Amino acid sequence: MTKQENKDSQSLAELERGFINRYFAQISLPHSKLDASTFTRKTGNFTLDIISDPKIGLPYGTYPRLLLAWICSEATKTQKTELHLGSNQSEFMRKLDISRQGSTIAMLKDQTTRLVNTLFRVTVEGDSSRARRNILIADSSFEFWETHNGGWETHLNLNKKFLEDLLAHPVPLDLNVLNEIRKSPLAMDVYTWVAYRTYGVYTSGGRPIKIPWESLQAQFAANYGKGLDTNTLTADELIKKETQALIDFRRKFLISLKKLATYYPVLNDVIHSDSQFLTIGGAKLIPYK
Repeated sequence: MTKQENKDSQSLAELERGFINRYFAQISLPHSKLDASTFTRKTGNFTLDIISDPKIGLPYGTYPRLLLAWICSEATKTQKTELHLGSNQSEFMRKLDISRQGSTIAMLKDQTTRLVNTLFRVTVEGDSSRARRNILIADSSFEFWETHNGGWETHLNLNKKFLEDLLAHPVPLDLNVLNEIRKSPLAMDVYTWVAYRTYGVYTSGGRPIKIPWESLQAQFAANYGKGLDTNTLTADELIKKETQALIDFRRKFLISLKKLATYYPVLNDVIHSDSQFLTIGGAKLIPYK
């Protein structure tokens, strides 16, 4: 075995392989709590609408991202629609690497409820066509979060179509890395997207693609530069603020990439940026087989 092969072998030994649905690898959930029941993100001809029960609200932040990764990973491994979250509350929280405190239990419970009650609508538009698909993660769920007489029961019945698409197009992740960057929902989104896009470029011949920063801003951080009062700002002031919002987003995105490159140094060779574009090449970050 060569030195490089030995290094790769040691790296793989530390891998906690997981998966994510391809749609959530392309466009993600809100980063913070929103006073709304719908949320839209767009990349190219691909749009994801997130529609929640107004009485419950949209999922947001770190926990639903961890939940999605766990759900997709467990479903890919078991290939079953029924998922049991653990024999007790502590076991499940250990699976998500979440401390068992009153505040974190309440947050996890809230975000689980938000996630399983949300409808995701994917729209793909062509020059003269439009295709839509509704995605429901779970057909049903039962959540009993308090231990009573030694019992604790929480399970999800995944939507069959969701499971079929996941098994047909799994996007591999290292759950250890996802947990390391969990303090930043943006960094988590960058990771899943980079895993998806670099592999796509890799399998299509490795020809790099250029993506405008404005497109990435709309895809990852739709709230940057939003909410500006167009009635009180002059045209020059509006342009200045929108430009600064783009600069701020680009800076935070590159910080996330730099953090990710500490786990995957190959990214320094396949991803480059300037003031206008992010250029992405192909890399096989996580082995599919």
